[in-house]
Amino acid sequence: MRAKHNIIVISILAFVFAGFKSTPNHPQNTVDHFNSSFQDTKEKLIGKWIMDGDPDTYIELNADGTALEKSIGDPLKRYWSIKDNSLCLKATPNQGGTEICLAFKLNMNTLILTMNGMKLHYVRYNLTE
Repeated sequence: MRAKHNIIVISILAFVFAGFKSTPNHPQNTVDHFNSSFQDTKEKLIGKWIMDGDPDTYIELNADGTALEKSIGDPLKRYWSIKDNSLCLKATPNQGGTEICLAFKLNMNTLILTMNGMKLHYVRYNLTE
């Protein structure tokens, strides 16, 4: 379990320090839309998602298209959208404005992001707990 945690932390560090790619990859057929419309899928993504095994790492997707992404240090403001069956996070203009798009899959209250072939599991944060 410790090795899994280390791999996740290393992946997050690589993600943060490598920055965003300027030309995102768009894997095909990776989104589970729950047999619903695009808008319905987008609405299901709204909320706070905590990385499984690392409660200090999260992504918060807001209805207005803004996002907070926290892995190391202070949370970073981003913009989010769904493009070509990928969840895309875009940096603010003063952060360079670059964008990264990750294949994603929703499975009930679990969001699975795929980055460089590695699956990162996030669990929906429930404010009523």
